Amino acid sequence: MKFNPIVTAFNGGELSPYIAGRVDVAKYTNGCKRMENFLPLVQGPAITRPGTPFVVEVKDSADRTWLVRFEFSVEESYMLEFGDGYVRFLFNRGQVLSAGIPYEIASPYTAAELTNADGSCALRYVQTGDVVYLVHASHPPYKLSRLAPTNWTLAEVDFAPPPFKAQNITATTIYASATTGSVTLIASAATFTAAMVGQYIRLDEKDVRDAEQWEAAKSVTAGDLRRSDGKNYLALNTATTGSVKPTHTVGAAYDGDGAVQWAFQDAGYGWAKITAFTDTTHVTATVISQIPAGAVGSGNPTTRWALQAWNSTDGYPTTVTFFRERLVFSRDATVWFSVSADFENFVTEINGVTTADSGFERTLSSDGVNAIRWMSPGDVLLVGTAGDEWAIVEATTSDPFGPENCKAQRQSKYGSNRVQPQRVGSDTLFVQKANRKVRAMAFRFEEDGFESPDITKYAHHIPKPGIVDMAFQQEPWSIVWAVRSDGKLVGCTFDREHDVVAWHRHPMTGASVECVETIPAPDGSRDDLWLIARYTINGTTRRYIAYLGEEQDETDLMDQADWCYSDMLATYDGAPVTTITGLGYLEGQTVWVLVEGARHPDRVVTGGQIELQRAYSKVQVGLPCEGILQPMSMEGGSGSGTSQGKTKRVNVMTIRVDHSLGGVAGDSVTNLREMKYRNTSVPMGSPPPPFTGDIEMEWDGDYEKTLDVVIKKDRPMPLTVVAIMPQALVSEGR
Repeated sequence: MKFNPIVTAFNGGELSPYIAGRVDVAKYTNGCKRMENFLPLVQGPAITRPGTPFVVEVKDSADRTWLVRFEFSVEESYMLEFGDGYVRFLFNRGQVLSAGIPYEIASPYTAAELTNADGSCALRYVQTGDVVYLVHASHPPYKLSRLAPTNWTLAEVDFAPPPFKAQNITATTIYASATTGSVTLIASAATFTAAMVGQYIRLDEKDVRDAEQWEAAKSVTAGDLRRSDGKNYLALNTATTGSVKPTHTVGAAYDGDGAVQWAFQDAGYGWAKITAFTDTTHVTATVISQIPAGAVGSGNPTTRWALQAWNSTDGYPTTVTFFRERLVFSRDATVWFSVSADFENFVTEINGVTTADSGFERTLSSDGVNAIRWMSPGDVLLVGTAGDEWAIVEATTSDPFGPENCKAQRQSKYGSNRVQPQRVGSDTLFVQKANRKVRAMAFRFEEDGFESPDITKYAHHIPKPGIVDMAFQQEPWSIVWAVRSDGKLVGCTFDREHDVVAWHRHPMTGASVECVETIPAPDGSRDDLWLIARYTINGTTRRYIAYLGEEQDETDLMDQADWCYSDMLATYDGAPVTTITGLGYLEGQTVWVLVEGARHPDRVVTGGQIELQRAYSKVQVGLPCEGILQPMSMEGGSGSGTSQGKTKRVNVMTIRVDHSLGGVAGDSVTNLREMKYRNTSVPMGSPPPPFTGDIEMEWDGDYEKTLDVVIKKDRPMPLTVVAIMPQALVSEGR
């Protein structure tokens, strides 16, 4: 009987071999056995992945290097190259130079420190305006600031103050030699170490009950101290107190008409920064916030002191983000929130009073001790740990988020790895702890909580052997790109609204991709995907920075001479020449060549150059970027049920394309014939224009149990497949 199925879409992406028999699954009809260097669009077609224009080699190709995004605005976005002790800058798809050489600044991070043991990036960062906050497990938080295109600074954050540990509960006392300035801190037992230089310490007055409380209508003498509203005040004159209770926090004020003038002293505590180590019981410190008199002098040793929470002994923050106008850090299972709208201030009492704006901390309490791996802000703060996922939010919506209005609820127990998740619409895509599954975490009203379905269940083979980096390209395709531990680049077209979850693979000739990141394109029309790829060129390791080029768009057709469909692409644009130079970075490699929009025979780069057949003015040269599109074996039914497992033979194959050139097709990768586009109206020697329509091909296949179609991109030209329509016969017998 006649058998005329049609493949109308490819937005199921590449499916697992385990799905080969699941013709009952909706994704089967628009899924693929292989999808390599093709992008499945939400609308259905599969387009060839654009090439990757070469930008620059990293500073030292011997070391693994990472990319960090810096997006001040859509028009001003940088890509930052973090390497061994340095940062370099890329802007407008090129490298930032100063006096003709790459502009760079020093960094505290060594090459070894930049990469975790599992291959993921060890840096975490978050940006506000011209400032990026960076954290690393082995370093205190740093702040990168842009002052001008070639004027950047990277310095340790000078918190005012940082978070402190829980207050001392031992019998050890500490007192300061003075309330302000450079002071000596004296401990009653071994407390200090040389590693504490640069850290903060908080001292509370030894006993708040020792301070006499302010009262109205009481006689005081100039120089008397009184406590009021949780703060300490110094009388500046001798008089009888008035009826207005002192509450000010700056300067001096009267407590009533003609009464006592009170100068604010402190809130009963203060903090200082340790500047020099003498011995285990003596250090020098600079007072930042005035030390209370109740902790000054040998007569006022206090047990009420606390050391800085982040240090080389206990560890530094490992993740950072913003949430509810607060800068948020985490380490282990603890999350610290800054004072509201005061990002570098983590004081837990504002002038002695805990308010809704105060800084605070929360420790996630679970049945296992699981370190926080990531934080993702949205309507709630999602937190992923090694063993579970949490949501932190207000306990009551009627009050502002703060110390007294914060709750943390566990949402699931899948566990996460260290890869930073990507926010796609209302979904947060994160990698499960074994690195082989990706889950999409989103709120579900019917469950009144978050669910995290596995979006790799129909393509379980693609994340293997493990994902080490991810980036989201919102425009133009809504693709989450990922790097595997074996250096393979993969992607997932994700659109919750249209139920599209389509995985695809992107092998790059000779390359091992090591990281990906996105920033807006210079004109703001799209997101540029940037990557670092490792090659072996003439026996030497080379690491190159490149970005994903622009595709042939059916609504805005580019000049054929500008087509970008090769990897590590170089472009010559000038007077006609026969020799293309400047290709030393591809020495010894076979390259694709596009001349004036037409295919040129392949060349091998020798001595950093190639020779052309004749002179051309616009030449594109890059590594081959072949693509394979192979839908699932087609199902069209038969008189007795399914056509699966029955003998079939295709006579004619019709392939519908859009603005395409090149490509070969057949029933297997070893049996392919050219898809012909040229017509008699195109002069010989001129490149044919892109073709839109149906290509009808005689099919060389024999009688087979499966109906397979393989379409291969074999040249540096666009190929968009819209539909596949075979004309076949299916036998009802064996």
